Amino acid sequence: MSAGYLGLAALALTLVIGCNPSPAPSNPSPSPTADPPAWEHPSVGADGKAEAAPTDFGGGLKPSASRSVRRMRIDTLQAAMSKVAGNDVYGAPIEWKYNGNNGFSDLAFGKALGRPDFQTSTEESGVTSALYMKFVGDASRDLCMQMAKNDLKRTDATTRSLFPKAAVDGTATDADKAANLRYLVLRFHGLRLDAADPMIPALRAVYDAGEGSVTAPGGELPPAAEGWRGACVALFESPLFHND
Repeated sequence: MSAGYLGLAALALTLVIGCNPSPAPSNPSPSPTADPPAWEHPSVGADGKAEAAPTDFGGGLKPSASRSVRRMRIDTLQAAMSKVAGNDVYGAPIEWKYNGNNGFSDLAFGKALGRPDFQTSTEESGVTSALYMKFVGDASRDLCMQMAKNDLKRTDATTRSLFPKAAVDGTATDADKAANLRYLVLRFHGLRLDAADPMIPALRAVYDAGEGSVTAPGGELPPAAEGWRGACVALFESPLFHND
């Protein structure tokens, strides 16, 4: 995805003093209070009034809790990943499974992911921890493999969830692959991108790496399908998918 860095240019104001400056008044009136920078937005309380500005630590602004980045709740993450994955060829929802249970359930990793049990915890953390990302990665690889395998069984390309716009038999053109990447970004992140967006070549590099990793026949997926599985995992693991 494209990362933009916004530079704040400092405007130097030069005070030009004439040849015969007038003496400063003995009791100057206080200068009006400067407006806060445009990027500082005070929080608004429940009563509709502006709250105190965030505390400044070492020149940096500390955002209020209401504006801090939070990850999805586990129930929401479970539903979102399954929704994006779609259904298998038999019409059943594609789900992350572990020992026969949904991987997000409390019978698997739900509690480890942070779902409250209302005995020792009543609130779910919104922090994207290393453990959370580990389980997101496990779920992503499992779901994307299922998506690819089910797509390979579908003869109607329009019914495929992972590569409906690019054949995986070696005939797909660069334009086909770009179109499929744009489709995937829309499916996973809800973003409509044009072909010139920097996110597309970045994802194409992920696809190429996955496709090139299959060096011999007999693998679980053919090279092109493995490329799309790699792009799928990258899109699931992206902060754009599971962070507010």
